[in-house]
Amino acid sequence: MVTESSEDKLVLRRTYAATPEALFQIWTTPEHMRRWFRPNQEFTHQFIEVDLRVGGQYRVAFESPEGVVDVLSGEFLEVTPPSRLVYSWIWEEPNEHAGIETQVTVEFLGQAGGTELILTHERFTKPDMKERHLGGWSGALDLLNAFLTQNDKD
Repeated sequence: MVTESSEDKLVLRRTYAATPEALFQIWTTPEHMRRWFRPNQEFTHQFIEVDLRVGGQYRVAFESPEGVVDVLSGEFLEVTPPSRLVYSWIWEEPNEHAGIETQVTVEFLGQAGGTELILTHERFTKPDMKERHLGGWSGALDLLNAFLTQNDKD
């Protein structure tokens, strides 16, 4: 669900039946990220690398069903388990948005029966960036919910 939007900022809020600690780990651990961190089920990962510390880097390679590979990288600016993550977000060449640095903030707010996740992605500088990222994040957050639901059944 989109709760706030401006030309250069997107805010998504979702509630999950998991603790902040569990969600934080799922958000930051490559083994878990492989299950949900992509625009939709048809994308795969060539790799996911995470050095989870302030100043640490991450890189993720997404492969589309058509075989197009897009690599995303950035730096962790704030790491406050289990409540908050802030990191830069930069697509690498040949992505059409390569080199444009945006910023992602993820807050994990514990509440009765679960966690409210607030994702803020901001500093978009091109007209289509926000819409493209809205689609990707919406798909990823749906896959995160499916991952959590499947793990509850296991």
